Amino acid sequence: MSSCHYLMIRVFQCEESLTGILTGVYDAWGSRLGHANVRLIAGIENPQLFCEYEDVSPDVEKAGKVMRTIKNRMGEDAFRMIAQAAAATEPERADVIYRTIVLGLHLPDGRCAVEMLSQPEIMKLFSLSRKAGNLAARYIEFLRFRELQNGILLGEMDPEGDVLDLVASHFSDRFPLENWMIYDHRRRKTAVHPSGKTWYVVEEVEKKTISELKESEVEAEFSDLWKCFFETIAIEARKNAKLQNQLAPLKYRAYMTEYKNNEGLHFCKK
Repeated sequence: MSSCHYLMIRVFQCEESLTGILTGVYDAWGSRLGHANVRLIAGIENPQLFCEYEDVSPDVEKAGKVMRTIKNRMGEDAFRMIAQAAAATEPERADVIYRTIVLGLHLPDGRCAVEMLSQPEIMKLFSLSRKAGNLAARYIEFLRFRELQNGILLGEMDPEGDVLDLVASHFSDRFPLENWMIYDHRRRKTAVHPSGKTWYVVEEVEKKTISELKESEVEAEFSDLWKCFFETIAIEARKNAKLQNQLAPLKYRAYMTEYKNNEGLHFCKK
């Protein structure tokens, strides 16, 4: 009498950050179960048959080793694409990143890996990277800074994907001599940029801490002027709410100055 043996797939459940995913890559590779017998997932999925699950805690040291390996063996461009793909929203992005790294490290020249769009994992990585880049671009367009009483500029956003690093990198080049912060409400973390220095991320920042920050008197005046301009420039006969919602979707408006309460703008007359 013969018996069938089913090989269990080991699923590594990673935190959704880049550090979490790269830690998962390190643990999956180090498990020595064989690449075909492991799978990575960003976040938590419902249990599936013939799978055993292992939770992965983010480890900066492990993630750093994987990052250096990618840069040395696959190049800076590959790392940038992987880091950008990690900011997407799809749970399978962790496994796509793992398969990409496996492919790259088994090639004679790993730098060619991200150019092999005929490979399913590379095509998927390219798609995820582009999607995250597009999301970051929208928040770069719609982010509004306001000046606090201490002179620091504060921007707020609530993105679906973890694009804070991509947005902060842009504004680090755009405003290198300003003191600014960008707060991600969904993940409760803040990118902090001291004037003339390198920006960094502070984790576990409570929303209450941000809401208690007070605006400067000058900021209140300029906010009112901007709202007045926004209202005045509109041509009543040409209002097109549908088109406006397409160009500036509602999900981006919560922290945009021009869409906040306009009560008190008594001086603003058309």
